[in-house]
Amino acid sequence: MESITQDEYDKKAIELRQRQKELNAELSIHNQADEKFSITLTRLISLASRAYEIFESSKIAEKRKLINFMFSNLKMNAKKLEYDLNKPFDMMINKATYQEWLPI
Repeated sequence: MESITQDEYDKKAIELRQRQKELNAELSIHNQADEKFSITLTRLISLASRAYEIFESSKIAEKRKLINFMFSNLKMNAKKLEYDLNKPFDMMINKATYQEWLPI
């Protein structure tokens, strides 16, 4: 069995410590992104669940902004309103169960 020199060991140890620092920095970035995503998702779900309440208590300009934020392609077909939901509201409506939102 062949052994490595002290110099080779030291170089490899430095490389591994550097790689560990890089991985820790990446992990920190991902954790921060996860936290920001969680906050955004919470606010979005709160907005979606309170949309009617917010809409009813808003002025006309704010109502227009809320409608444009949530819907696209609004049109009247006879007496029926047709629309497309903007993302991510479309996913909220089209998901059959809450279970589908949970991670596997």
